Amino acid sequence: MKTPLLASAVILGLFGSFAAVPPPAPFPVPVPYHAFCRSLWLFAAPCAEISTTIAKQIQAFSPEYMLVSATPLEIKANHTSPDGINAQNITFSFSVTTLTSGCRVSAQSISLGFTSLLDDGLNYCNLYKLLSASGLSSAPGFLELTNEWACLGYGMAKCKV
Repeated sequence: MKTPLLASAVILGLFGSFAAVPPPAPFPVPVPYHAFCRSLWLFAAPCAEISTTIAKQIQAFSPEYMLVSATPLEIKANHTSPDGINAQNITFSFSVTTLTSGCRVSAQSISLGFTSLLDDGLNYCNLYKLLSASGLSSAPGFLELTNEWACLGYGMAKCKV
């Protein structure tokens, strides 16, 4: 008597749960996405020097780059491609490294429009152009940490400085 009752409960549990699951939608709605690049830069120089250099380089590249705000801990800027089609928000966050009293910079560029995630490294090049033109890419103690997961298109980037 107990065996058929147990079997009934198991069968009802298995097949009864299928009835409670709603059927999948026939066509999933795509989620909007934006291409992005996040990179970590380390410098042996103080953050005040690094942030000032980056802010000056953004202003030198006006109107392609536009400085939005600058504080000792963060710089925000916008980038618009020369053809006016692509636009990105750029942020640099600065913090002092404990052991070396150098500077740790979290840099990121995010496309504003709904674009392909494979942007051929456009967002990386936005950051690298400022880094290279300012001379910071050859500064003492400079180290860049990024990869294809943090910076989409990084492996395909062919930056023109």
